[in-house]
Amino acid sequence: MGVLIFTVILAGVAVIAHNNNEPEPEWLMVMNAETGEFQPAGDTYTLTLGGVDEEMLAFTDRPERQAQTWDTSEFLDYWANEFGDDPPNAVVSANGVRVAVTLSDPRVGMSARVDGAVTPSAGAVTFTATPLPEQEPPTSLINQPTLFIDFTYLRPTVSSRIRFHPSPPEPADY
Repeated sequence: MGVLIFTVILAGVAVIAHNNNEPEPEWLMVMNAETGEFQPAGDTYTLTLGGVDEEMLAFTDRPERQAQTWDTSEFLDYWANEFGDDPPNAVVSANGVRVAVTLSDPRVGMSARVDGAVTPSAGAVTFTATPLPEQEPPTSLINQPTLFIDFTYLRPTVSSRIRFHPSPPEPADY
């Protein structure tokens, strides 16, 4: 009887160890807006998205093939926790415009004026956008832009509040 109990316990530990060693899914995000605009700000740009959808689509890279709807404001509130000093790459795409940038410093409810000042604006999100090499953002108004943000592993503090990631990795895995 003791051997049977030991075997069951050992099998349970093996399953847990196997599950803890599996890589976490890499999430990619898609954010839609009514308008977008890049405004030069020195070596970077201020990207303002107006009329941002309240929800965004998130999906995983292969082999997981999962998709979920995430709350845009809650995700942006936790941006610094997720990306810290390593801002994500993103692509802004609309009507033939496609430009790759890194995004940092999201500000919800803000927009950029022509003079570069950032002011309150309902339904807007403003980012600092740094073009990737050989990329030149347009400075005219972009209609119906879609923002594709590269992967993230979401930490437990984020998932418990936003409810969109079932089992994030421990911070030591980074």
